[in-house]
Amino acid sequence: MDNWVTVLTFTYPHEAHMAQGFLESEGVETMLKDELTTQVYNFYSNAIGGVKIQTKEKDYDNAIAILQRGGYIVESGNNTKIEIVQRPNNNPPRRKKQCPFCQSENIGKNKNADIITIIVYFILGALFPIFRISYRCFDCGKEWKYK
Repeated sequence: MDNWVTVLTFTYPHEAHMAQGFLESEGVETMLKDELTTQVYNFYSNAIGGVKIQTKEKDYDNAIAILQRGGYIVESGNNTKIEIVQRPNNNPPRRKKQCPFCQSENIGKNKNADIITIIVYFILGALFPIFRISYRCFDCGKEWKYK
């Protein structure tokens, strides 16, 4: 009898069904574990580890390669470094900004709490808007802040 191993987990069943359909279209036999539990008690999803896609042990490496090719498994680039760039003179501070690396306007602000904010919150019980603002480009993935 073949052993079933977990290849990937998802929070919601509909996400797992998409990946399962992709794997089965490539000829890999799959099974969903804890799908019905998360459908009935959706707040238990994180407690039980989510919906698990399982394949036979012999198909594990093939399933991982297929999911990477399909974009379900992405190599993590979480070690992004916040770069400091000079603010261009032709870009006023209140206007829509562009990414200094790829000139895309698809950017967003990151507001990270400063250590002072955390201390004031615990001492006074009030949260003051003392944040370190950085920007992130959703197209090239770079993160920066202005000097």
